[in-house]
Amino acid sequence: MPYEIINRLRAPSLLRVTGAATTGALALSAFSANVNTENVSSLIVTSIKWAVAPTGSLIITRDSLVVATLFGEGNWEHNELNIANTAAGTFTAEITIGGTCLIGLRKEAVYNVSTQSL
Repeated sequence: MPYEIINRLRAPSLLRVTGAATTGALALSAFSANVNTENVSSLIVTSIKWAVAPTGSLIITRDSLVVATLFGEGNWEHNELNIANTAAGTFTAEITIGGTCLIGLRKEAVYNVSTQSL
């Protein structure tokens, strides 16, 4: 499994990528917990934790534009800072050579029905 998306309704999403892998261009709908009730309109990267092979890198792309290339290992947390020129459009994370990363994503969405539970 090269990547996994953990989505929760009305909550942030988490993207985990492992090995030498790419997510491919993920549409915003991939970050919806339920596409029938949650229509995601934008994503903002809120945190990145990564560790890649010594000669590898983590490349984050928004709408075919590389917005970050990270090397080695690290932790980046900026809850309200978007590292891309747009919060809409496709999202791609790629690890070259090998490694792992966790990317926290805050999403803005429109909800078709009330999803609150008692």
